[in-house]
Amino acid sequence: MFTHDPYTMKAVEYLVGIGFLALFVLFWRYVNGEVVSQAVAARTWAMPSAEWLRVPDGFAFHRGHGWARPELTGVLTLGVDDFAQQLIGPLAAVHLPQPGDLVHVGDAGWALEADGRLVNVLAPVSGTVVAVNREVEGHPTLVNEDPYGRGWLLKIQAPRGLSALNDLMSAAAARRWMEQVAHSLTASLSPELGYVYQDGGTPVHGLARAMDSVHWDDVVRRFLLTERRTS
Repeated sequence: MFTHDPYTMKAVEYLVGIGFLALFVLFWRYVNGEVVSQAVAARTWAMPSAEWLRVPDGFAFHRGHGWARPELTGVLTLGVDDFAQQLIGPLAAVHLPQPGDLVHVGDAGWALEADGRLVNVLAPVSGTVVAVNREVEGHPTLVNEDPYGRGWLLKIQAPRGLSALNDLMSAAAARRWMEQVAHSLTASLSPELGYVYQDGGTPVHGLARAMDSVHWDDVVRRFLLTERRTS
């Protein structure tokens, strides 16, 4: 039989209030959890890709993603930039010309091999090869680990000397350009972002390889500028 005892009624009110409070807390946590998750996802989606690219001072950059660095001896050291090695991923082999060979700016200067595919990289300047990095031939992933240091590829004697660097981008200009290229790459891969991006918005190393072989070739050749210049 229902009672009108004031103490009983007050206890019921407290229990109801506590119940509503508990439900409200659970609901609040759920809603905010969803909002935070969506915010993190949105931030990950929109995060500028250029943040993961290294573009050090003291180097000159070609739009085919090769670089040149002047040495005290007057020769130029050449290699690939961080964008190229990030795009291709862990290398299985590096194919270099031999001392005495000529390389020409805008033509394939060397090739990088990954997953059984050869990727040509354009020479940033013209000249005669005077030395090659034998260490990267035996340990090609040095190019991935240290593209501007131990991962250098060639040393050349340029007919124009250091003035050949005038046709390349400075580090400051390359940073601005690299940001544009990174955003363009992100836009071109947007249908694939579900599996080429890791948590936190950092692109997967070798992100082009996450696609099928046809698209992998298309992306690599387009961004390394070899789709019309090399076979």
